[in-house]
Amino acid sequence: MNWYVVDKDYIRYLIQFDSRVGYVEYGEKLKLHVGVLLTVKEYHYYVPISSAKPKHRHMSNSLDFQKIQDNDNGYLYAVLNLNNMIPVPDSHITQLKYNQIEQFRSFSNEKEKNDYIYLLQKEMAIIDNLQSILQRKAEKLYEKCLRIPNSSLASRCCNFKLLEEKSKAFIR
Repeated sequence: MNWYVVDKDYIRYLIQFDSRVGYVEYGEKLKLHVGVLLTVKEYHYYVPISSAKPKHRHMSNSLDFQKIQDNDNGYLYAVLNLNNMIPVPDSHITQLKYNQIEQFRSFSNEKEKNDYIYLLQKEMAIIDNLQSILQRKAEKLYEKCLRIPNSSLASRCCNFKLLEEKSKAFIR
């Protein structure tokens, strides 16, 4: 798998229709809307990664949530929130290349940049081992949310069908 960055204008557009779409700007620093790409139906779905927080340690992996955790030492690097996955047209995603990372995020020094790249590499190594699990989860989550739109699961998720419609409209 690869890391992807979603176009800020596209994210701003989607936020108008669904508040669960993650925000990407924090002053001078762009919160890299970094994530992985999965295919659900005919759409590419972008799944954002989030920094691990203390509450995540006590949470279990579920259909809409996946820990990015080192199996050897138990260190929790981050989480993937499948409930916040969004459809993204190819024209509004960019594969993140480590040698171009400063186009998307500012760093105070070279060490901070290198540490961030190292973190992304560690996370991706774990995600690569979860690829088929993540793909199955995304497909199942999508289907459940469409089949039972009033469920508690669907209430935690982006409105996939609405965002697909809005994504098509944005392309035009």
